[in-house]
Amino acid sequence: MNTNTIALFSVLPLAFAATQVNSATISYYLDQSNDLADGINYAQVTISDSTTVAGDIDFTVELLSSAFSVSGANFGMQNFSFNADTSLSIDDSNIVFIEPSTWSVSEGANAGGGFGKFNFQLSGNGSSRTELLSFSITGVEGDTVESYATASTLNPSSDYFFAAHIAGFDYTDGVTSAQFAGMTPAVPVPAAAWLFVSGLLGLAGIARRKTV
Repeated sequence: MNTNTIALFSVLPLAFAATQVNSATISYYLDQSNDLADGINYAQVTISDSTTVAGDIDFTVELLSSAFSVSGANFGMQNFSFNADTSLSIDDSNIVFIEPSTWSVSEGANAGGGFGKFNFQLSGNGSSRTELLSFSITGVEGDTVESYATASTLNPSSDYFFAAHIAGFDYTDGVTSAQFAGMTPAVPVPAAAWLFVSGLLGLAGIARRKTV
């Protein structure tokens, strides 16, 4: 391997580090359940800096349908719970732009399933279950995406960052409704990083051909 190729490959760790440092998005799996098998990714929570309102934090919670068998029309999430850094000044009025719009917010709610209490819970009903929940947090001084990836200090506290009630799936281990929780990081490689690496590999190939 010539010196040009070595130099190109030596910057790859720096490239990955740069993409991670500059990232304004974090993502976690809900992979624990009170009634179904643990270790399966049932849902994914993504928290990111808003691209539309400066200073806002955006949440999306997406059910991973491949984890469920569904034949009916009423499958979805019926509530979602999360925590906030206790040093922040935040209440339910800071949670806005909720979709589905019929969902409401409560504080200090028990997630059920033995997962404990969470600072906030967004809830719908049987007719407003959803496979994709989104909302924003606005007007909170000093918060970051990491401010909402934390355990609760309530009684009973939750060691998990997030929880959800999912219902309407086909009978699985004798149940059609269960509680889920999690805090396992989902760390996809950013598309920009792959493009950057692909470009470097291409340049490395060119450099190698020139020396042959």
